[in-house]
Amino acid sequence: MFFSHFTEQGRLGDLCILLVTHLLPDRPHFIQVLDQVGRVGAILPKPKSVHGPTLAWAQQHYPVLPLNRHWTSDPEGVIDQIAPLVREHERLIILDIGGYFAKSQAVLAEHFGERFIGVVEMTENGHQRYEQEHLAAPVISVARSPLKQAEDIQIGLSVVYSAESLTRTLRRTFNVCQAALFGYGKVGRSIARELRCRNLHLELVETDALRQVEALSHGFKLVNKAEALARAELVICSTGNGSLDLADLQALRPGAMLASVTSADDEFAFCLSQLPWPSEEVCPHVLALSRPDGSTIFLLNRGEAVNFVHGAVIGEYVYLVLAEIIEGVHLLARQASDAGLHELPEATMQRIARHWLTDFHGVTP
Repeated sequence: MFFSHFTEQGRLGDLCILLVTHLLPDRPHFIQVLDQVGRVGAILPKPKSVHGPTLAWAQQHYPVLPLNRHWTSDPEGVIDQIAPLVREHERLIILDIGGYFAKSQAVLAEHFGERFIGVVEMTENGHQRYEQEHLAAPVISVARSPLKQAEDIQIGLSVVYSAESLTRTLRRTFNVCQAALFGYGKVGRSIARELRCRNLHLELVETDALRQVEALSHGFKLVNKAEALARAELVICSTGNGSLDLADLQALRPGAMLASVTSADDEFAFCLSQLPWPSEEVCPHVLALSRPDGSTIFLLNRGEAVNFVHGAVIGEYVYLVLAEIIEGVHLLARQASDAGLHELPEATMQRIARHWLTDFHGVTP
C-alpha cells in the first residue's frame, strides 16, 4: 500500500535500473515495486549481506552480478559488465549503496552519453566517495536527509542489539563492561545513546572537532585511540573510514571484542584473509584471533557489519529511504539535472513522511 503512492505515474518503458542492494528477505517486494517504475536490468547484491533464499529468488527473475570494487572501478571492466544489460533505446540509472560506481561514473557517462542519467546513493560512505570525484552525471544522495536520519537511529539500535547478543554467546554481558565507540556520526550517536542505557562504561573516540563538541554536550567522555584500545573490553567502530589497522589490533586489550557498523573493507585498514594470525570460529558468527603473544581477541560477525547477523532489522523505517530512492529515480528520469551531488526537494521528503506516518502509524494532518 505504502509504495503505491510512488508508482502512480506508471512505468517508464525506456528506463533500465541497476540495483545495488542488501539482498535480505524484505527486498523482493521493493524490487518488484522498482519494476513498476522502470525495467530492473540487474541486481548487484552487497557481498556480505546476501540471504540465500532471496538470492535464489532474484536469480530466477533478474540478472544477478557479483559485486566488488575491482570491476566497478575499472574503466574497461565496468563497461564490459554493464553495457550488455542496457538495451539500445534505454536510459540508465544506478541505485548505489556505498559508492561502488563513484570512480567509474565518468566512464559510464562517456560511454552512454545522455542515456546515463545518473545515480541515486543512499549511504554516508557512498556520499563521501562521490563527493571526492569529479562528477560527470547527477548523483542524488539521500544519505543526509532527515528521513535517512530516522533510519540511522534504528540502525544504531540494531547494532547494539546484535553486538550484545553475540557477546552473550561468549558467556559475557554488557553490564559494567568497559566499552569504546569510534565515530560520533549519525549512526554513532544512536549507538552511544543506546549503550549508555546498558550499564556500560563508555568512552568515545572522535577526530572531528565539531562532533567532539557535540559528544561532550551530550555527556560522553572523549579519549584518544591509544587510551580506548588499552582499556576497552568492547570496541564498536562506526566511522566507515579505516578506523583500525593491524597495529591497533595488537594494541587491543586481551579478550577484547571488536564490532563494525559497516563492511570490514570500509571500516578496517586490514584484510582479514591476509592477517598472519591463527583464527577460529569459537561460536556462531564470532571469530577468535590468536595474537603472537598468545592472547586472543574476538571479531563479532567476523568483522563485518554486526547487525546483519540478525538481518539488520529496522522495521518500517526502512520504507522511508526506499521511498526516497524511488523518488530519486523519478526525479532523474523526468527532469534533467546538472552533474554533481543533489538532494531530493524538501516537498518530496515531506510527502514521503506524510504518507509513511498515515500508513504505518495512523497519524493524519
